[in-house]
Amino acid sequence: MTRLRILFTVITLSFICLYGSWCFADSAAKVQVDITALDPATQVTLGSDEKLYILLKYDSDTPLRFQAIATLQGEPLEVGAIRNPAVLHEPGQGEAMVWVGYENPTHIDAVRITVLDEKWQKLFQVNKAADVIWQGVSAVNPRQPAGWVDTLIKAERRKADFVYDPEPQKFGLLYDLLFFLSIAAIPFYILLQLHMLWRYKYRWRELAVIPLFPYLIVAFYAVVGLEIDTSLQVTFLFRYTPCALLYLVCLWVAKRFWQKKLPPPKLYKPPKA
Repeated sequence: MTRLRILFTVITLSFICLYGSWCFADSAAKVQVDITALDPATQVTLGSDEKLYILLKYDSDTPLRFQAIATLQGEPLEVGAIRNPAVLHEPGQGEAMVWVGYENPTHIDAVRITVLDEKWQKLFQVNKAADVIWQGVSAVNPRQPAGWVDTLIKAERRKADFVYDPEPQKFGLLYDLLFFLSIAAIPFYILLQLHMLWRYKYRWRELAVIPLFPYLIVAFYAVVGLEIDTSLQVTFLFRYTPCALLYLVCLWVAKRFWQKKLPPPKLYKPPKA
């Protein structure tokens, strides 16, 4: 019995020592990240198709990820934000680039870089002042980014395409389901819309025309030369079309089951003289 107690005590102490050394080694990992440059510089106005690029230098014993977000008075601005994908960077010394842009009119006073580890756990954040305004429309004369921007864009793309990521970001089954439903809604909407415009009459046809008005507005902007950012057009297509399809399906159900209960339409008769 005494030997078993001694053996159990030795195993327990060994486990505690190993776990403590592992935790100490993990917490003692060296991670240093500095913001070295911004492109463009502060006090500038950008179009909705332009981005603020941030150059980072890091020295780390573990793989890192970086992602940027802009802030105003210390509060992160998430609405309309477009950010860089947080690709995995190998340990050691190196350079990385992050960027952020906004589709809607936005004024920022700083950028915040979130440093993540390989498993998407936040390590710390780095802030830098940046007085930048996004005007909400495309720039008339787009600016040329600095030379280091193009170089690091290619490097980041190579890492995203060819570097193995053991913990890729997962959006979940619901996100994938909504994405495929949005794609499938486009051809179904086109077929159902054409069917209703061809076969329906009177008030039913008038009701079936309603979902076309937003598309006609977008087409009008394109005809008169008021350009709309491509990302906004894609967003509109994927978000509005499922709603339009749902409306037409409800209209089809209403016509199929309630048409017999409604009186026939009254044809217009001119008043007697």
